[in-house]
Amino acid sequence: MMLIKPQQACPTAEVYKCLQLDQTSQVDPLILLEKISRHGISQDVCINDLEPPAFEVLPSLKQLKKRIVAAGCGQYDAVFMSGSGSTIVGIGSLDPPQFLYDDDDYQDVFLSEASFLTREAGQWYREPVSSTACIATSEAPHSEE
Repeated sequence: MMLIKPQQACPTAEVYKCLQLDQTSQVDPLILLEKISRHGISQDVCINDLEPPAFEVLPSLKQLKKRIVAAGCGQYDAVFMSGSGSTIVGIGSLDPPQFLYDDDDYQDVFLSEASFLTREAGQWYREPVSSTACIATSEAPHSEE
């Protein structure tokens, strides 16, 4: 997973002011979770109702996402905005698109690889045993040094 964060902030309050509830997704989140559990992550299950208002507040963020998708040419299973912005998440390749290094407009973009700490490789979601469950130390992923 790759995190791509431009320098420009996307003020959360402004994003929520622009949010139009009648234009939010009507897809049942449990259906999305089932699709992810059965088939893995894909663009069609990555719904963030805050993307359209965030793109209205910060149009350059929309342009960045479009360029990542276009430049990725299939290297990402999904590209989506995290929360109310401005971080863009790419699921798939750990290699950021080359334009992020070459284009002067993106010289200040923060790039970071990220990984899940509480799941096995190839696993997207695991149902908790209870609402107060936690992972035992013996089950936690170990880093190889």
